[in-house]
Amino acid sequence: MKKCLLSSVFLLFFFSLSFSLVFIDDLGRKVSVDRTPKRVVVAAPALTDYLVRLGLADTIVGVTDWDAFPAEKIGQLTPLNVEKIVSLRPDLVLIAGGFQAAEASRLTPFGLNVMVLNPNSFYDIQRISRFLGALFDLPERGHELAQMMEKTLNRIAVEKAYKIPLTERKTVFFAMVQGAEIKDLWTCAQGSFLSEIIALAGAINITGSYTGPNGWLPIGIEFVALQNPDVILVPYYYEGGANEAIDAILNFAPWKSVSAVKNRAVYAIDGNKASYPNPTLTELLEEIYTTVYE
Repeated sequence: MKKCLLSSVFLLFFFSLSFSLVFIDDLGRKVSVDRTPKRVVVAAPALTDYLVRLGLADTIVGVTDWDAFPAEKIGQLTPLNVEKIVSLRPDLVLIAGGFQAAEASRLTPFGLNVMVLNPNSFYDIQRISRFLGALFDLPERGHELAQMMEKTLNRIAVEKAYKIPLTERKTVFFAMVQGAEIKDLWTCAQGSFLSEIIALAGAINITGSYTGPNGWLPIGIEFVALQNPDVILVPYYYEGGANEAIDAILNFAPWKSVSAVKNRAVYAIDGNKASYPNPTLTELLEEIYTTVYE
């Protein structure tokens, strides 16, 4: 059963060597693994949830300062504190792609096994769930996690959202707002996992056809007003922050005539769920669908 599941993992190729398996990470790097990892440093908060859901929380010995997981802190996302990571004696270091990918070349000279994983879509999240299941010799768990996500996707996107007529789909703007003041406004665009989630929830992202670095881009206040979205979603990141985030939008004078503001269709969503492409996005998918349509 394990061999069958291992052979089906996307982007995972391994060759039988004398004592090791060779995995291919998302940068196309060959990473030789001679034993199941027991001590893991997770240098990207987005990847922690995968290990927790696979029942591997006890393998995590280090995380960044941006990670809420209770393990030794290694510092910032970049540049990584190489000395601190080495001191934890990990047999595997997980880092993200994008801006963090270059850190791999700083870590490998110290004999560290570094795996770069870059999930940026619902498909990627399922793929990496299977990948990590295989890497930790738990292919059944990886498959089960991916299947659980598939069931949620079918229940929300296929059985509900897909059936919404195109003429009845609501337009949505995702507003990255810090505190009570709206400035340096950013949003999700084409190629981002969040824009995909909005589409899977049956809504239309008003910036979904635009491109930006890693699927995110700065947006003008006037542009939002002209697009006149039906719904505005705004993330919050701490307890009690939801009302503050909503009020920032409702009280923003340039958007007083926007449909979402006039109809008070401004909703706060958990910013921690919206920040990371990991299995938690299934919960966000359901939250956005319910918020927008129910």
